[in-house]
Amino acid sequence: MTASGAEAPRALAGALALIRRLLALGLWLASVACAHYTARPLSPQAVKAALATRSPTALWVRRAHLLLPSLPPLVVHKGQRLTPNLAAVVAVVADPALRAARAQEALAHAQVLSAGLLPNPIFSYGLGIPLSGTGLTHAFRAGLGLPIQSLVTRGPRVRAARLHAQAVDLTVAWQEWQVAAAAKSLVYTLLVGRLQEQLLAREVHALRHSVAILADGQAAGYVTLGVAGAARLALRQTEVVELAVKRHQANIAGQLRSLLGLGAHAPLRLTHRTVHASHGRACMRAAPWLKGLARRRLDLLALRKGYRSQNAALRAAIAAQFPAITVGVNRARDTSDINTMGAGVSISLPIFNHNQGAIAEARATRRALFRAYAAQWFAARAGIHQLTVRMRYVRRELATTESSVHALNHLETVYHRALATQSIAALTYYQLLERLVKERLVLLQDRAQLDQLTVAVEAASGRFEWPKTCAGHA
Repeated sequence: MTASGAEAPRALAGALALIRRLLALGLWLASVACAHYTARPLSPQAVKAALATRSPTALWVRRAHLLLPSLPPLVVHKGQRLTPNLAAVVAVVADPALRAARAQEALAHAQVLSAGLLPNPIFSYGLGIPLSGTGLTHAFRAGLGLPIQSLVTRGPRVRAARLHAQAVDLTVAWQEWQVAAAAKSLVYTLLVGRLQEQLLAREVHALRHSVAILADGQAAGYVTLGVAGAARLALRQTEVVELAVKRHQANIAGQLRSLLGLGAHAPLRLTHRTVHASHGRACMRAAPWLKGLARRRLDLLALRKGYRSQNAALRAAIAAQFPAITVGVNRARDTSDINTMGAGVSISLPIFNHNQGAIAEARATRRALFRAYAAQWFAARAGIHQLTVRMRYVRRELATTESSVHALNHLETVYHRALATQSIAALTYYQLLERLVKERLVLLQDRAQLDQLTVAVEAASGRFEWPKTCAGHA
């Protein structure tokens, strides 16, 4: 074996050792710079901890500028009775569905980080070992290159990602707005339902007392069967209505507990019903609610941010037509021991694909977002108009029902005296009493419907009014 042939295995072994050292250095650098995996098991204990009710103050302070910019942060004390507005605050913090939606915010902000990262430089190293011939030394080639296409598109990509993150924040805030309005509406419904329960409980108690007295009179022979039967019929019908109201209350209470993140049997401590200033005539017009609509409604703001994000994405797609270029420097030595230093560039030729597909997709997406914004803006205005018209008609119905209840109250007094002197039939009196109870229930339902419409128009306008501020915007 020649000398050069004997040295070849040793040279190969040295080259392999050098490559191993370079690989070890690269792996060490990667391990220092990279993130590490942390386990998060989907266990029942972890899910229960994630659903645990948290203090509402911290999150409320952070998001107050989006939901109620004109109001100071609220503090909810343990055991405090919830008004409709306080229930809205607690629901924004505690609703499990909103907690899941907020995870999208972290994803959007991670995309901003990803869009702003610079491309990694590319290092290459090659070694040539002469196995035969008269080579003087080992040949090697080392190069360091940097792809620059992503530098060209970095600006619009970062802007698009930031605007998208802002759009996601506003979208989640709009979901919070809807949950807050739903919780507020449910509290009003429960409070009116409790008034209905109290009314029906009083009527059932009075009717049971009357049925007992009339049953004794019927046994003594001075009360006819028709009178006692009419009283029992009125009692049964009122009990059926009372049961229906209780069933409805249980359903509404379950929905509210779900929004507040409470257990199925947790008590609901609510305050008395607050009368809205929006019940006044000034808030029945659409104009105060429509003024500045596009600047207030969070879903419209989110769509505007999304449109601007897509504009930036289109700019990035157009900039990506710039061919993929990698520039670098290299250091080399051949087997004749001739050393060279040079620079290099590689360019992809945009003959078949010059990013026309991505550009067309970005333009189509921008067009769709523009039309979505226009449709949402039109629907928002139309919805507010419809709600204010319904509020005016419900207000008229409420006034009519109040007059009817007043007249029936007077008539019930007259009929009661006539029944005592046997001037009218007992069935007629108890039919009037049944109608009076129904009209009182209708009166409460009209008031509840006006509350629901008030909350709905506040939510639809992006203006979550408190009772004393609504008339001031008219």
